[in-house]
Amino acid sequence: MIEAFSKKWAVLKLFDKIVVYFFLILNVLILFFHQNISSPFLRFFIYLGFIFFIILVIPILDKSGNKFIQFLRYWYIIASLTFIYWSIGSLVHLIFPEFLDRYIVSLEEKIFGELPNIWIQKLENPYLTELMQISYAVYWFTIPVGSAIFYFKKRYDIFEYMLFFVLITFFLSYLMFIFIPVAGPRFMVMDQIYASYKGLLVTPFLRGFVESAGLRGGAFPSSHVAVAITVLFFVWKYYPRIAKRGFLPAVIGLTLATVYGQYHYLTDVVVGLAMGIIIGAIGIHYSQKVLSRSIK
Repeated sequence: MIEAFSKKWAVLKLFDKIVVYFFLILNVLILFFHQNISSPFLRFFIYLGFIFFIILVIPILDKSGNKFIQFLRYWYIIASLTFIYWSIGSLVHLIFPEFLDRYIVSLEEKIFGELPNIWIQKLENPYLTELMQISYAVYWFTIPVGSAIFYFKKRYDIFEYMLFFVLITFFLSYLMFIFIPVAGPRFMVMDQIYASYKGLLVTPFLRGFVESAGLRGGAFPSSHVAVAITVLFFVWKYYPRIAKRGFLPAVIGLTLATVYGQYHYLTDVVVGLAMGIIIGAIGIHYSQKVLSRSIK
């Protein structure tokens, strides 16, 4: 049995294994702090089911020569990211029963004299709001577009490494959501937000979607910024023209939009930037090192 497990584990990709480790960590946390959340053991067995799916089913998909099956095998985790993100929403109070926004607000007020989210409202106008809201929404496409560049150019090795380090960025962010739950300015300082943020054409729809789908308690750090930076590193390394013309402007716009739109505190963004830069740089160094060895 152990030998059969070892064989299945050996054929898994790096991004498969990091998902298994992440769900194991979540289940350990649930076992220790289950009294703080509703339906803890239902969540436990859902995560356990996902682990068994990866270990038992993914190796079978690996053996298929069907292109569509292979596509599902490589892309299943990207399709599952939304589910994972939403599931974290039920765990943000796993350890702490309250949000910790007051510490970030106090820190930024000491540094800047006033919370940047408050004075940035002075810049608000419909045209800028429309641009910023679209920039914020562009994040939803960074992972699938970045992944597609490598996948459809048959750079499966780079696809694997990029997705592996993107997931590391995501999962570190999600664990920080649990250990440092921060709701974000759009929830905690709304009594000081006077800007309308009406925009022009698509802003009402996009803001409405974020309000309904966004996670209350997932502000610190900005996983949007961190993940976008990680993807940018990989695209820049292998397809710099695409990165400079497409991804770099999108990431800059996204970073500005997080604070402008009241989705994040400046601290969230700074920590997200640092995470993305560090993990992205390590990811490029690691992937280059491994690939150079395989060539030799």
